[in-house]
Amino acid sequence: MAALTLAVERLAAATVLSCHGVLVAASAMQLETALSQALLRPELRIVVDLAAVAAIDCTGVMMLRVTAGIAAEQGGALVLAGPNVQVVHTLRECGSLGAIATYSTVQAALDADTTALITAPDTVPATTAWPINRRSA
Repeated sequence: MAALTLAVERLAAATVLSCHGVLVAASAMQLETALSQALLRPELRIVVDLAAVAAIDCTGVMMLRVTAGIAAEQGGALVLAGPNVQVVHTLRECGSLGAIATYSTVQAALDADTTALITAPDTVPATTAWPINRRSA
């Protein structure tokens, strides 16, 4: 099982869910459980802190996107905060960067500071090269 730890902080205006580790298919149930609990709160604003997430796959992104849709249907919101360059790349590739508001920090997300929205991930230099799988002919 992939390593993922979660910490929940319940504030008056939002629930902050801090994720640490990798957010991939193998850890999706942990995330789903935490998000389901957050959806039960009367103040339905969820901030998912991704600052300590080393990697995310499309399963993790889809879990966030589905929960964001459920929160919106119930009059609330799910937003993301603090993703690294690789996580932003995956969010963009999975078509969720524009669909889920993504802020540079948790505080910006709590404040709904639109000047801190991440909208152009390609302007941030990558710290590592993406591996390319090539097959021999």
